[in-house]
Amino acid sequence: MKKQILLFSVLTLLTISIVSSCKKDPNPSNNEQPTDTIPVVTTDLRFGDTTGMIVTHYDSIMEFDDWHPFVLDLNGGGNDDIKIETVYDGPLAIGEFQKLTLYCLNGHTELLADSIVKESYSHRETTYDTIDDFVVITHAFIFSTCDKIDENDPVNTSKVFEALAKDDGDSFGIDDPYLSGNVVLFRQDVEYSWADPTEETVDVSYNKSTYHCWNFPTDEEKYIGFRITQHGNSRYGWLKIKLHSTWNGKVVNTELIETAIQK
Repeated sequence: MKKQILLFSVLTLLTISIVSSCKKDPNPSNNEQPTDTIPVVTTDLRFGDTTGMIVTHYDSIMEFDDWHPFVLDLNGGGNDDIKIETVYDGPLAIGEFQKLTLYCLNGHTELLADSIVKESYSHRETTYDTIDDFVVITHAFIFSTCDKIDENDPVNTSKVFEALAKDDGDSFGIDDPYLSGNVVLFRQDVEYSWADPTEETVDVSYNKSTYHCWNFPTDEEKYIGFRITQHGNSRYGWLKIKLHSTWNGKVVNTELIETAIQK
């Protein structure tokens, strides 16, 4: 009989312990900061919907020739995750031109992006003109990310790491593609030439590279999604930016509007 009472008492205590354990709240209190030990699983976030998000607003514009990049700690973990940098420079023969790049600074940060196979086109031609008794021979080379100049122009294919430009209300989540790397958001079209005169001829080398068909959209507010994974837990968020065309669209100033990440 004593053994039965003892067994009953042990089972009763075990049951109370199990029920108490099941009632524990897995979420931190409102006073606690988000951690990377609480899994966040979602398939349907929407850009611009700040429910459950930590949002940071900015009033910052980086001009096309600014040597001070945007460097961002997106999850407040004490380490920089993203850098957006503009470089305005070039060889003396060509002159200065702009290249705007977004960098992932560590292996934890991935962008909503894809490696996309794109086509570009090369065109070569030589023309002859006569100016003031000089024969002008122009050797032209044109590289284009947009269209062929001649139907016989050779086609080149390249894998381009491209951040996906998203709009307010677009959905994203765990099923979308995320990659870690560096993305060229904007590259200025380049055009230059030089001449080599002799007593009877002028040899002109003309070069033009058109990149704008591969550039990130300009003069529109756009979202770039990201995912930060640490300790097996992923948190999702976005950058909201706008590239402002200036100098008749030749270069861009970069406006950082806001960042957001899941709590």
